[in-house]
Amino acid sequence: MKRRVVVTGLGIVTSLSCQVDDLWERVLAGQSGIHALRIIDSTNFKVKFAGDIYDWDPSDYIDRKEHKRLDRFTQFAMVAGIEAVRDSGIDFSQESTFRCGVVLGSGIGGLAEIEIQLERLLTKGPDRVSPFTIPKLMLNAAGGQLSIEFGIRGPNYTVATACASATNAIGDAFKLIQHGDADVMITGGTEAAITAMGVAGFQNMKALSERNDDPPRASRPFDLDRDGFVLSEGAGILIFEELEHAKARGAKIYAEVLGFGASGDAG
Repeated sequence: MKRRVVVTGLGIVTSLSCQVDDLWERVLAGQSGIHALRIIDSTNFKVKFAGDIYDWDPSDYIDRKEHKRLDRFTQFAMVAGIEAVRDSGIDFSQESTFRCGVVLGSGIGGLAEIEIQLERLLTKGPDRVSPFTIPKLMLNAAGGQLSIEFGIRGPNYTVATACASATNAIGDAFKLIQHGDADVMITGGTEAAITAMGVAGFQNMKALSERNDDPPRASRPFDLDRDGFVLSEGAGILIFEELEHAKARGAKIYAEVLGFGASGDAG
């Protein structure tokens, strides 16, 4: 018999808010997190807006020395993940850590780190490339860091399926619990692709809206006048639990996950 899976924790990092309740209130009020680009100079770009997170400072969640060793996409996942765990009320020190896991999605990973270290390589030589380059840019860095943070030793991997990465990761986490491979999963997605290379790449493949005169209304995927999507950054993390496990510890339950399906659009 397949086991039932519920959502017991939520955590987010967005350009509009980094608190779930506050984000919801802002969305209901019709506020937008899309604005003129601030974290990179857009002078030479056709696209001059995005959902970037300005003045990002994760020091309330991550030690300053430690967060310098983490790419921005991993920092986003850490903050959203810590918030989700706090929201769920789960204490992983009281859990069977091999029955808890992490499955995250990310389409690109540490793009900023690639740009930074390539510049060092070309201008200062190979000896000046940081030894933290590979751990910072690899896609599974975010999930690995969350597992270290909470001492989790169960299933841990990252899904990379472009824009569907987080959704596929969430589906995998659901199935791991449903089929008895885990009792608790941290899952969701994280991305930090608003860099010079990221914006230029998406812009030049004609994927981005160029509605520079109206950034908050530029994202309109179902409109006849749509002209592309809007690049943003952030993370969204969920805590999934097996229903009886959640009930046994008196967890609040937001919702039940009833199913998941995936297909490809090749051809």
